[in-house]
Amino acid sequence: MFESLLEQSFYEFPSFKVAIFSLLLAFALSTIIAFTYKLTYRGISYSGNFFQSMVLASSVTSMVIMAVGNNVAAGFGIIGAIAIIRFRTRINDPRNIMFIFASLSVGIATGVYGYSIAIAGTLIFCSVAFMLYFSPHGKSSLYMYSLTFNLQHEEGIEAVTQFLDKWCDSQFLMSIGEGKMEDERYEYQISLKNDVDHKDLYRNFTMLEGVYNVKLNRRNNTERL
Repeated sequence: MFESLLEQSFYEFPSFKVAIFSLLLAFALSTIIAFTYKLTYRGISYSGNFFQSMVLASSVTSMVIMAVGNNVAAGFGIIGAIAIIRFRTRINDPRNIMFIFASLSVGIATGVYGYSIAIAGTLIFCSVAFMLYFSPHGKSSLYMYSLTFNLQHEEGIEAVTQFLDKWCDSQFLMSIGEGKMEDERYEYQISLKNDVDHKDLYRNFTMLEGVYNVKLNRRNNTERL
């Protein structure tokens, strides 16, 4: 029994130069992916931590793949170790998930020394990301706005409806409540037209007669996915 174990051919780890080259290539390619994400980002606030996560994830993945190699026992050990760690970070935008997966894929490719695959995949992925960014599909907003305001006169709701029809792609009345002074508090869920800026909408909406205490909040519509 022990002789059969000794006769097995174990995984030969890469040389120091090969390991360094694989890790540096994973770092370089994941940095390109991270900058592509930054340049094509259309969200509210850009997260520097997410940028760092994409860069670091590729190097860590490459290191793990090189360490495991064709050793099945080590592979199961890695799975067990990762299962202990609970990742509680919630990613709402599917596009962010794709960029994280691209960074991990680069780490996997460099970890198995598939350098041509890693380089070609990064170039194609980033090129497609920029192409979609400048295409009509990239201009469509993934964000909905919550518009709340007080209205002094109930008949003024017609002017509000006409305004929203002009500026918004869609509108939906969420709730109507009583304000502090015999007026009513309205809440709309709206999405803007492609050529409309939310600052211009807010400024012009506050100029409507009888409208005051206006609040415009933007939230990610992909939370419903």
